[in-house]
Amino acid sequence: MEFIDIRMDNFVSHVAPGEPVTLGFSLLTDGTAPPVGSRLEFRAYNGAKLLHASMPVTGAQMRYIESLQYSIVTITEEQAEGWNPRRTLTFSMPPNMDPSQAIEMFGINYYQPSYQAGYCPVLVQTGGPRDISIRQALKAKWQDQPSGGWVYSYDVIVKANAQSIAKWKFSSAGLPTGVKIFANPWLDVIHDGTEGVIELVTPPDDQYLLLPGKELSVSIQLLYPQASGAQPAFETLPNLMAFPN
Repeated sequence: MEFIDIRMDNFVSHVAPGEPVTLGFSLLTDGTAPPVGSRLEFRAYNGAKLLHASMPVTGAQMRYIESLQYSIVTITEEQAEGWNPRRTLTFSMPPNMDPSQAIEMFGINYYQPSYQAGYCPVLVQTGGPRDISIRQALKAKWQDQPSGGWVYSYDVIVKANAQSIAKWKFSSAGLPTGVKIFANPWLDVIHDGTEGVIELVTPPDDQYLLLPGKELSVSIQLLYPQASGAQPAFETLPNLMAFPN
């Protein structure tokens, strides 16, 4: 596999202090399968703590080295395809940060089995409160007979806090790998759950305007694999957050 580059969606991401955040990045390669032993390494700085990183469904492991504050996704088995280029990391922010400057919270390193191939800083700058409030409610759950897995149906409720927002997105990170969106939502799907994260965005050719103080409900159904069973933890979407897009 030939490595090309790592690129954050935003060079500097604006975040709220003391709250978790999910950021997108691209891992650009030639598309061929990564060799066994290659790895993505997330080095935490300045009080950040990694909560989740999207990773292949099979043949990969995540481990954490507490003494170094490193989290590492390693390819442990041969892969049938290349890395999904669209990736995410979710982390918690310290409560007290200087809002006047951009701060490096993580360094993302990519290693081939025998050498470092690339590096990308994760830069953030704190501002005021979130632009969008978000909450959730479990509607129902049932067993899917064809697959044997369990379907959980949620309402995700969003509203603008201060000003109208036409383009926005929401995500949930930390789901079991292998989860899939069960029914097509009316938002565009960027991440479908298979790598432990869902991300939905408003379509480019349509507008779902968020108005200050007025809630908008989005229904979403997730199919959890049969091996996961039905668990109380699945009744809540983890690390749920919404941002302007």
